[in-house]
Amino acid sequence: MKFNDLFGGLVFLALAGLVAFASWTLPNPSQQPLGPSAFPLILSGLLALCAAILAVNGARATESGPLIGLADWARSGGAILRLLLVPAAVFFYMVFAETLGFLICATLILVALFLAGGAKPLPAIALSLAAALAIHSIFYLGLGVQLPWGPLEPFRW
Repeated sequence: MKFNDLFGGLVFLALAGLVAFASWTLPNPSQQPLGPSAFPLILSGLLALCAAILAVNGARATESGPLIGLADWARSGGAILRLLLVPAAVFFYMVFAETLGFLICATLILVALFLAGGAKPLPAIALSLAAALAIHSIFYLGLGVQLPWGPLEPFRW
């Protein structure tokens, strides 16, 4: 779906207003002139300025095209299913990560995504397994993040 920049500008303008409102109410325990709200207020002002420019440019462009239009890929049912596969993969991980463990879940998710993208089965399985092992090693060994092992708990390293 294609949106005119007018919509994006209005959304970011609203976001800038919310950030400004939230930062305005931050307490200033030390009573300094530049308290904890100063930096978020400056950022929200800059965001509002950029959003206003985006909205004005979008409003000028309304003569050249529609405000909302479907992109070519959005007219294909297969593309929509592949798009919906990503949140389905996240949901699958949320539900089954503790039971199956990270390595099994990540491998299954990556195989499904590769196959949906048109990869051949054998390379998809090999690359998925390699990627899951690499990601697990980076997070578990390198960063110390405790990932679930599931049935692979006896093989924990």
